[in-house]
Amino acid sequence: MRYKLIIFDIDGTITTHISSWRYIHEKLGLWQDRAFKYQEDFLAGKIDYRKFCELDAAHWKGMDESKIRNIFKNVRYSRNAKSYIKKLKAQGFKLAAVSTGLQYMPDRIKKEMNLDYTVSNRLVSRKGKLTGGVSIKLAHGAKHEVLATIFKKFGVVPSEVISVGDSEGDIPLARETGYSIAFNSTSKELSRVADYECRTKDFKDIYRKIIEINEK
Repeated sequence: MRYKLIIFDIDGTITTHISSWRYIHEKLGLWQDRAFKYQEDFLAGKIDYRKFCELDAAHWKGMDESKIRNIFKNVRYSRNAKSYIKKLKAQGFKLAAVSTGLQYMPDRIKKEMNLDYTVSNRLVSRKGKLTGGVSIKLAHGAKHEVLATIFKKFGVVPSEVISVGDSEGDIPLARETGYSIAFNSTSKELSRVADYECRTKDFKDIYRKIIEINEK
């Protein structure tokens, strides 16, 4: 087996929504309030990523965590993502997912698709209530920082790893894995760096490409 591990991005790749932070705000009717401004300030370099996350998380202080978790029960997967990711697992691949979003989709995906490992940022809760705090496990643009840990955990080298992502934040994955797939990329640079670009919005094509390259 040429490749042993596949690392997926989540938001915009396995799922159709592009940001779990924004998704919560929109579902709670808070996006057009200060949340939109926080994102603008972060993208403009006026605040750092930690401050951006802390400002967002403060909006939800005192809320039942179960309410936030329930919001993510209706998030839609990309077409055929669930079935073909499970097929990849059946083929013998180890599966991991990395996200700068929050824990709710990674937790759901890990359970429903039998992933071996996930890492994401996490809202802090105490006795079922959100504290307004956030534990940042993965900063914006820093997915490469967790790769050494993942490679060690699964006993692989970069050349044995495939990555799948859709945005600017997935460029580090594409550059530091043996084979990279851009799934409906929103980034010209990711499209340039990736070994293969999938534009069909159907995970069946990702599955076919992975099986194809693994048999060469």
